[in-house]
Amino acid sequence: MEIRYNPVLGWVFLAAGAVVTFLQAWLFLLGVFSPLIVVGLIVLVLGGLYLRRPYFRVEPEAIVVVSLAGTAQRRIPIPRNDDPRVEGNRIVIGERQVPVRKGMAHPEDWAAYTATLPRDPR
Repeated sequence: MEIRYNPVLGWVFLAAGAVVTFLQAWLFLLGVFSPLIVVGLIVLVLGGLYLRRPYFRVEPEAIVVVSLAGTAQRRIPIPRNDDPRVEGNRIVIGERQVPVRKGMAHPEDWAAYTATLPRDPR
């Protein structure tokens, strides 16, 4: 199962990057160069990545956190005797917190995955 990033993040980054890039391009056309245009382009690219890349994958034996850019992945193994559970807005395996948060995940994907997990009794 793949859990995507929250689309709000992607759209906010795209909008902010577009505004910064547009304003800096306008200044460039007026004869003033600012290196902030590079920041605007980077924010635009990040927004596109948030909309296209998965946040993490759930496999039978591990939760795999995928990097936003590049091919790096972080595997958090799920031991046979410890099932993942939900504690607040986090997923926990044994005593170890998985580095994913509810606010960063697509709400429908998060709900679909966590509906299968036990909740912390606290």
